[in-house]
Amino acid sequence: MIKTGFNTEHWKTLLPETYDWSAKVKLDMISEIVPGATHVVALAVAKEGDETVSLNATSLSADVQKKITASVAVSGWKGSGSHVTVVDGTPFILIAPTKVKTTKPQISRAIGLTAAAALKTLKTTRVVLCKAEGICTKSMFDGIAQGFYAQGAFKGNKKDSGKPTLPQHFSFLGGKIDADEEKHLRTMIRATALTRFMQDAPANWFDPARFAEIAQDVCKENGVKVTIHDRAALEKLGMGSFLSVNDGSAIEARMIVMEVDGVDNSKTVALVGKGLTFDSGGVSLKPGAGMEEMKYDMSGGAAVLGSALYFSQIKPPVKTVCIIGATENLVNSSATKPGDVVVAMNGKTIEVQNTDAEGRLVLADLVHYTSVTFKPAMMIDVATLTGAVLMALGTAGAGLMANDDDTAEHVLKASKEIGEPFWQLPLWPELEAETKGTTADLNNIAKGSVKAGTIMGAMFIKEFVGDTKWAHLDIAGTGWNCKTTGFPSTGGSAFGLRTMVESVKRFGK
Repeated sequence: MIKTGFNTEHWKTLLPETYDWSAKVKLDMISEIVPGATHVVALAVAKEGDETVSLNATSLSADVQKKITASVAVSGWKGSGSHVTVVDGTPFILIAPTKVKTTKPQISRAIGLTAAAALKTLKTTRVVLCKAEGICTKSMFDGIAQGFYAQGAFKGNKKDSGKPTLPQHFSFLGGKIDADEEKHLRTMIRATALTRFMQDAPANWFDPARFAEIAQDVCKENGVKVTIHDRAALEKLGMGSFLSVNDGSAIEARMIVMEVDGVDNSKTVALVGKGLTFDSGGVSLKPGAGMEEMKYDMSGGAAVLGSALYFSQIKPPVKTVCIIGATENLVNSSATKPGDVVVAMNGKTIEVQNTDAEGRLVLADLVHYTSVTFKPAMMIDVATLTGAVLMALGTAGAGLMANDDDTAEHVLKASKEIGEPFWQLPLWPELEAETKGTTADLNNIAKGSVKAGTIMGAMFIKEFVGDTKWAHLDIAGTGWNCKTTGFPSTGGSAFGLRTMVESVKRFGK
């Protein structure tokens, strides 16, 4: 079925430039400024009411700093956003610090994002990142890469306009980067580019079949075992909960299972992602305003595929299984109706009281399948699950719930280390009864009088986890148009990718 002219192009031709650029750009360390190259310099945090511009550049000589501040004084710049000044023929981009106090990686990426906007206007070929107190230069470079990301593949004039020219040489002045850190940085930028590309792609192009195609290609290219389960296979497995979401779509659901060998394969960690390539709400139809954003309802699944790409390049400590449930939630004559009863893979029956609470129906079968098939020592699921998480936490961070305190603490430490803020919400036993049904074993939503929507979503999924140590990440407030410090403010953010990767890398330590 031809739904878009882009069907004739291989998906790799549509990728953002940063995907391949991440592997090609030259990175090195230097000990002095490079005449003619563009230098990125952070400002020191000014005291309230002080409009004096002070540099945070421990790697620059006192003489160079004095010349820069003198040039700034002449320009009249007051130290907000970014400013370009030229000293002895060498350009310096000065970046004001974020006023929000968050983690070091977030602040560093925020500086990088601001720097990227200035660098794109200068069209320079070589950039020098100047070491600064309290700033991670590597994270600054990561932020620049995120700022360079551009999604122009679906514009009609993309072939005529050509791709932007990105700097091909970055140097770390005063900073350090070893071979392992460099490989991590390059791989994470590539994984993030792929994740954001899938998030931003239109749903008439990026459907469950395309999701599976991209996963197959990524895995084949990198030597990762992948199994794609079509609707017939899902029916054979008894995944009536997952398939009930797919009933209204003309495109079959897919369960994508990727198995990455680790240093030690005697233990397994599992990452499970919700992959709703479009969510209309089903018969419980969403309001029309803003429905176009529901192409992002596969953000959790995209982050899981990004994780699989990362670990195909950097071997995880243990076997890592990445599983995605990909489907659309649409309306036709066979769509699931409110009040219908479906049977999940574990045999529990569910009354679907609201077809727009569909993510948990997908994850229910996925986490059960994962638990019984792979018996993971730790399982993390990630999903844009509930609008309620916005009411609880806003857009500055995401929600975490777990059935095991040690697992929750492990994931929270990982998230803090790499600058993805999560806040743990409790799975209070008093709320467990709210998932129980009358017509069926379970209801997929709680009564209207129960306001803890985010907790109740996790409480429902918990019914299918069994004894597996499990954490649930609700990224509905941060997956796209993210307002978190150090993340792009529009489009897909790849939020959750770094936390899952870091959680796996730290497993067993």
